[in-house]
Amino acid sequence: MFEIRIPKFGLSMEKGTVVKWYRAVGEAVEKGDVLVEIESEKITNDVESPVDGFIKAILVQEGESKAVGEIIGYIAETEEELREEFTLEAPSPLQENNIVEEITKASTAQSEQRSFVSASPRAKSLAKEHSIDLSTLQGTGSEGRITEKDVLDFIVKQTQTVKKEPLPPLRREIAERLSRSYHSYVLVTNMTKVDMTELLEIKKKLIPDVSVTTILVKCLGSVLLKYPEFNVHFDGGAVEKFPTINIGVAVDTERGLIVPVIKSVGTLSIAEVNEKLKSLAENARTNKLRQEDVEDSHFTITNLGMMRIDMFTPILNGQEVGILGVGRSVKELVVKDDNSTAIRTMAYFSLSYDHRIIDGALASRFLGGLAEVIENESLLKEVLKIKI
Repeated sequence: MFEIRIPKFGLSMEKGTVVKWYRAVGEAVEKGDVLVEIESEKITNDVESPVDGFIKAILVQEGESKAVGEIIGYIAETEEELREEFTLEAPSPLQENNIVEEITKASTAQSEQRSFVSASPRAKSLAKEHSIDLSTLQGTGSEGRITEKDVLDFIVKQTQTVKKEPLPPLRREIAERLSRSYHSYVLVTNMTKVDMTELLEIKKKLIPDVSVTTILVKCLGSVLLKYPEFNVHFDGGAVEKFPTINIGVAVDTERGLIVPVIKSVGTLSIAEVNEKLKSLAENARTNKLRQEDVEDSHFTITNLGMMRIDMFTPILNGQEVGILGVGRSVKELVVKDDNSTAIRTMAYFSLSYDHRIIDGALASRFLGGLAEVIENESLLKEVLKIKI
């Protein structure tokens, strides 16, 4: 008999949620058939059957979560195995007798309690109409007698009761991961106002089809080369340095926030980064990302400018030591060094970092270096490899 287990789709995956079973108990399967759809924190993947056989048992139902490696079902490799009785650590006869005895006692006690409920005829009629167990009500009549008003009050209260709904699997995974991460590092955020005028002018005149986020990804790639201390992972004891620059871009989806990764940013043209970002964002929103699309991010950017957010404190992604938050661009009256004034388009940049490994001065230089590239037309064109 073959075990069906929660697979490990990525290095950071700890648990998976069964989204859908494609085969029922007793159904025949062939090697390569899709058995079950499993959702991790980042993506959804299908699990295929590694053998021919029959679904023997399903232990984890749709919507339930289990840790990586746990058994969620079994495949019988022969019809004989399929016909064999399947049991999972059944309780001993003594335990069963005790359980039955306790259930019987409780049931009898509840039945006796219900049979002696004192209620008015109209209260009983109304309770029966609405399938209400009168033994659960507290009577306000003489000697605790349940009145019609008691039943009506109970009905009103039930309709006004706040309902609790379990979190969707992806949101639950995100919540658990962020809680663990937030308590494992020392988060500090530096903020500065950046002049976006030159960037927006270049975008408008020379690369209108390229998004602002795409341009910022290329700018980050350039600055990370100068400040490699941010292009690392830190697990609390050791620093892992990377030869390439991979930047995660936070994408808002109906299922929650997902961070697909643009890899080797320094080797890509602005057009290639833009195309990859568009494709990854679309696949994130339509739940078509592959595991490799969400792995190996070294630094993350999250842009909330389109949501009218000025500044915020982004949370670090996994073992990364830096994340950039971008606010909305707003026209402002700016006083220059020569005391002249001008209307400029400004935006707040928020750099969150792990203070255990990144000092405030280094973070400030990183943020200042990024602002310098964005605000300087010649530097910006050099980074974007744009020629007039």
